[in-house]
Amino acid sequence: MDENQGLLEHISPSLMGYLLAALPRRDPVAESVQGSLLTPDLIERLRGEGFCGYALARFSGEERGWLAFYRGRLLGAWRQTTYGHLAGTVAYRALRREMGLATLSLYRLQPDDLPPLVALTQGSLRATWAAASNVVAADLMDQLSQEQFTGALVLEDGLVGRAWFFFRGNCLFDEALPPEFHEGYLHLVQAPGQAPADLLEQAQQEDQAQRSSRLSVVWSAVQEVLKEYMGRGASSALERLREIYTTDDPTALEKALRQWLTESLEPNAATLFDRLLRPTL
Repeated sequence: MDENQGLLEHISPSLMGYLLAALPRRDPVAESVQGSLLTPDLIERLRGEGFCGYALARFSGEERGWLAFYRGRLLGAWRQTTYGHLAGTVAYRALRREMGLATLSLYRLQPDDLPPLVALTQGSLRATWAAASNVVAADLMDQLSQEQFTGALVLEDGLVGRAWFFFRGNCLFDEALPPEFHEGYLHLVQAPGQAPADLLEQAQQEDQAQRSSRLSVVWSAVQEVLKEYMGRGASSALERLREIYTTDDPTALEKALRQWLTESLEPNAATLFDRLLRPTL
């Protein structure tokens, strides 16, 4: 298990969604607007402005999604689902794909506010399932203050809970610990020592790797077809095709090569091409 998964594997997606929905909303940029407004252009604008804050998406059935930006970089993404949750680039892709079905709110925060929030999904676990009634709040506060703790303390009480956030030992958002804890369990998660990877850059790298892999498959398939139909002339024909079709779009390349095979060889060549690309057909 990845040690930097925060509380993802220790609290329910419902509770995580509850905590994210309860984050401070002091400086709203937009509230309850159509989720489709979160376009690539808007994300690029947030990047260019060095935006610090988070976006909260609300779907039907109380499902939620969350994006956390730190100085324009996307450091956190989370998507609640019917049977669990998604995180990281998988969550970011799901949110971009489904945002039109959600309402979106966007809130600005100070840069120091973000690391403790990101700890919820990407921090390192310090303690979990500690009986709240056995913890002396004042002693815990003294300990966190002395060690200049940065992260989040979560009180879980069934499907609801509460979170307190700390930056270098200080409580954020004017929300101090209560005099004492009663029912429930406490989880303590520390913010990452280094800023996590920018999920936008990571998603772009994954997209490029996927395109490269698919392009390799397409060219391998057309090479096999050329060998079948042209024998020794296959190598030179493949070289000419590579010079003609230089697109890095796998779908466009498939279409162009399929048409060439149909027109220059015969329809059965295109059929073989498709079978090589999709063996289950």
